[in-house]
Amino acid sequence: MATEVAVITALTGAQAFYSTYAAARTAATAGDKIQIWADLTNELLLLKDKVDIWIAPGRIIQMTDSAPIILDNDGGYTSAVEVNISGNGFLKSINEKYGCVKIVNRDSIVSITCDSMENEGYDPTSLEGTTIYIENCSKFYLNCGKIINSKQRAIFFENEVEDINIKAGLIQSGDYTGGDAVTIRGNGFLSANEIICNNDGSCLLFQGGSLTANILKLTTTNISSTSAGTVKMSGGTGNQELTLYFDEIQNLSSNSGDAVIADEGILNLIGRRIFSVNGLSLDLASDANILVDEIISETKGINIRNSNTTKVIIESNYIEGSNGNDGVVRSATGSNYVLRNAKIKCTDTSSDSVCIFLPGGDENNQLIEIENIILVTGNTSSGDTIRRMGSNTINVKNLGLFVNKEIDRTKIILKIGTGTGTGENFKYIVSLDIT
Repeated sequence: MATEVAVITALTGAQAFYSTYAAARTAATAGDKIQIWADLTNELLLLKDKVDIWIAPGRIIQMTDSAPIILDNDGGYTSAVEVNISGNGFLKSINEKYGCVKIVNRDSIVSITCDSMENEGYDPTSLEGTTIYIENCSKFYLNCGKIINSKQRAIFFENEVEDINIKAGLIQSGDYTGGDAVTIRGNGFLSANEIICNNDGSCLLFQGGSLTANILKLTTTNISSTSAGTVKMSGGTGNQELTLYFDEIQNLSSNSGDAVIADEGILNLIGRRIFSVNGLSLDLASDANILVDEIISETKGINIRNSNTTKVIIESNYIEGSNGNDGVVRSATGSNYVLRNAKIKCTDTSSDSVCIFLPGGDENNQLIEIENIILVTGNTSSGDTIRRMGSNTINVKNLGLFVNKEIDRTKIILKIGTGTGTGENFKYIVSLDIT
């Protein structure tokens, strides 16, 4: 049975064998199932509407020709398909410009279960070399143990897909410059144990739709190049919403790389730890709800640059940073944010050891609220727990503040409530015992 492919006829259940997938596909009609019992080499699995495919456990479907392994359309077959591919096959492409899966028809409905997909897309300028390339699709479901590209992208959605459900053990991009591990536009779910980006791209770039993701670990491993955010929302529709549950997001680039960037949309992060070696832990210009136990940047910190029409809420047990971005938390003019329940510590010991940095500008040019916050500067002589630049004062709504160095009350007015000129909040404790 070294080259045999079978067709199970839906009407009778009869099994007929063929020497190639192409022959089996020609014989099959809607409702039939194609069974792949042997390893296949250089056989394009061109899908046929309502003809499902089953791949026997351990079978290897390998492609060295200039084509993907799975394709819903080609030049002579352009209608949409509804196909379920099941089994435990191994898909492997070793062509330098083509991946494992390409779906192009916007009405196609495709579901794939397999053991692994691997390919070597040597040309980073070609989307064809992505392991899974979704140009258009109506519904795409995937359950796969490993999705790996040794040189470039692992998953790329060019346009929004209405219904997405991806489950994977490991998703990994290659080491060539210019490719995110996962780029998604669409609505649905993404679940993975780990996403690894080995180049200067992102682990997850979300550009459109509404996505709920449950990913245990996201890691940017490239330590020598400036990398994009490990998790990033940018360059998309502007109204996308990402809800991400995770254990750890980490950017290990020593040459600058942020852990999380949100230029647009709505970002909801719920997890244990965000870490960056030489970049920002968070760079937020959009609506964001951050509920993370530990947020650490070894050299910088959190950058907030949203507008009063959006709001950033950060609730954390511990936030750590240094002076590489003027302070552990730096907010631009016009920002609107809440810091809640956190100890914020600056590890820098120079005169620029600042926990919260507020640039100059018009009075009350930021909407700031702090709730049960501890601020620890690394220099209680010439550093600051809160530093306000310029000469104008600024109001900070304070619902509980503990610091190891007194703030400059001539510039920073701690307030509670919405009144003007009254209601100063005295729940403000200064103590060198705070560390």
